[in-house]
Amino acid sequence: MAKRREIIINCGNSHITGGVFISDGDTTVLEYAEMETLSHDYSNDSLWLDSVVESIERLGEKMKLKGDARIIFPGSLLLTKTIRVPKVEIEKQAKIVAFELSQKMPFPLSELIWDYQVIDDDGVEQEILAFAVKPEVAESFCERVVGVGLNPIQITPAPVLDFNALKATMKELDQSCPETLIVNIGAKSTNLLFINPTGFLVRNIAIGGNSLTQNLSDNLGISFPKAEELKKGYFSGDVAFSPEDPNIQVMESCTKQFLARTSQEITRSIVTYKRVKKGRSPQKIFLSGRGSLLNKLPEYISQTQQLDIDYFDPVKALTLGKGISEDMQRLLPFVFSEPIGLASNLFSDENKDFVKTLNLLPSAKISHLGFRKKLPLIAISALVISLLPLPSYLSNLNEIVSINVIHKNTNNLLKKEEKSLSEISEKQKEFNFIEKLTYEVFALSEPYLRTQNSCWGVINLINNLQDTISEEYVQDTWYDEFHILQETTGPPNIRNTRTSMRQTPTYKLKLTGRYLVKVEEYDEVDDDNSARFKEILIDLNSKKQQALTQRLQDIPQILKVNDKIFSIDGKGDLFNRYFTHFSYEFTLKF
Repeated sequence: MAKRREIIINCGNSHITGGVFISDGDTTVLEYAEMETLSHDYSNDSLWLDSVVESIERLGEKMKLKGDARIIFPGSLLLTKTIRVPKVEIEKQAKIVAFELSQKMPFPLSELIWDYQVIDDDGVEQEILAFAVKPEVAESFCERVVGVGLNPIQITPAPVLDFNALKATMKELDQSCPETLIVNIGAKSTNLLFINPTGFLVRNIAIGGNSLTQNLSDNLGISFPKAEELKKGYFSGDVAFSPEDPNIQVMESCTKQFLARTSQEITRSIVTYKRVKKGRSPQKIFLSGRGSLLNKLPEYISQTQQLDIDYFDPVKALTLGKGISEDMQRLLPFVFSEPIGLASNLFSDENKDFVKTLNLLPSAKISHLGFRKKLPLIAISALVISLLPLPSYLSNLNEIVSINVIHKNTNNLLKKEEKSLSEISEKQKEFNFIEKLTYEVFALSEPYLRTQNSCWGVINLINNLQDTISEEYVQDTWYDEFHILQETTGPPNIRNTRTSMRQTPTYKLKLTGRYLVKVEEYDEVDDDNSARFKEILIDLNSKKQQALTQRLQDIPQILKVNDKIFSIDGKGDLFNRYFTHFSYEFTLKF
C-alpha cells in the first residue's frame, strides 16, 4: 500500500508546532517534529497573526516544508456553541442545525464560516458542537501562509482533537472507568474535554498560562513580556533565585492563586457536567498542554478533586522517526496531542471511533487555491497547444486562422482571470481595513479588560476575609457591611477620554461588624457586681481587637489601615451582651 504523507501545523497562542506524519495503513510515523515559540507580546492579540506567520516561515525553512498543509486553530480564535436538536435524517440535519445556530450565534451565519459535528446521541436528541470563524480572519491567514510557500487545505478547531488522540492511544476506554476528563492547559485558555461511552462534551475556561503571567506582572510591577520571561526561568529552574529574594514569595503567592482558580473552574465544570449528564461524573483526569507542567499542579488538582490524575501521553499512538531531537521528544506529550488526534483521524479510513474533522477553510479560498494549483498546468497546456500547429502553419495558411482563434480565446481567458485577481485584490484592501478597525476596537476595550481583571482581586479579598474569621483568636466574628469605593488620582480629562481611562484608580474598603467576647473560663468571677469582671472583659476585648486588626492587615489585598473604630457601648454592648462593634477603613491594592 502506498504511503500517505500529511503536514500538520498547530497554531497555538504562545507557540506553533509542525509535524510530518507518514502512514502505510497500519502504522503511523511522526517523521519530523519542531516547535517555534511566538515572539510577540501575548497580552496584545492583534500581534498574533504576524507572529504566527513569521514562526511558520521559520518552521518551514527549518523542516523544508512545501505543498499542502493542514492547519489547527486555537479555541480562543473561534466562536463555539453547543446545542441540542431532534434526531432526524442526515439530509435534514444540516438545515435544523443551521436554524438553531442562527438563534445562538452573535453574528448572522451568512457572515461566518462554520461547521459542526454530533458529539452525543441518545436516540431521541443529538448534541451538536459547532465552531465558526470570521471569513476575514481565515482569508487573511491563508493569504499570508500561501506567501511563505504552504498551501492550506484545511483549517480545523483544536478543542475536539484530544478526543481522537485518546481514542488512538487506547483502543477503547476502560469499561470500569468510562468517564474521563482531559484538561488541556494552554497559554490563553484551558480546554476541558469530558469523555463518556456515548460521546463527549467540551468546555473552554478563560484561564491559562497567561493568567499567571498577568498576575505576576501586576504584583511585581513589570511588563508582561518580562513577567513571562521571569515565570519560565523560575519554574523551569533555568534561573537561580536567592532564598531571600522577595520575588519568590510573590511568585509562590501568584502560583497558589492560579492553582486555586483553575481548580475552582474545573470543579464548577464538573458540577455542570453532572447536572447535564444526570449524575455521571469523571473518574479519571488526564493533564495535557505546556501549562500542565506548572509545579505541584497535578497534586493540587488530584487533592481538590479527589480523582486519579495522570499526564496524557498521545505519543503512544504512533512511532517516532529518527529525525526528532531528544529535547523535542520530551515535549511531544504536552504540545502534540492535537496534531496526533488529527493525523489519527486522517489515517483511520473513517473509523467510527473517531469524530470527523471539521474544515473552516472558506469555500472561495478552496476554489481559488485549486485554481492556483492548476495555473502551471494551464500554462504548459497553452504552450503545447500553441506549438502544435506550427508545422501546419508553415505549409498551410488556412490553419493560421484557427491558430489565431485559439490565441484570441486564450487571451480572453487570461483577461477574465486578471479581472478576477483584481477583484480579489480589492477585497484584500477591504479586509485590511476591517483588520485595522478591529485593532482600534481592541485598543478602546483595553481599560475595560483591566477592570475585569481587577474583579479577581475583589474575589480573592472576599475569600481571605472569610478565611480570617475562622482563624484562632478571631472566631465568633461576623461582618455587617462591606463597601468598596473607587477613587481616581486626579480629575478625569474630558477632552481625552482614552487618557483618563488609563488613570490608576485607588480602591478603599469600608468594613463593619461585631465580635463576641467569650468569658467561659472566668465563671468564678461575679459578672453582675464585680469590677474585676469588667476588667477581664476589657482585657479580653483588647486582645481580640489586636488579633483581628493583625489578621486583617496580613491579607495580601489590604495595603494599609486608614481608620479603625471599636465601640463597646452604643453600637456595641460589651458589659451586658458581651459583644463589640468595629468599623475599619482600608486602602486596597489590586
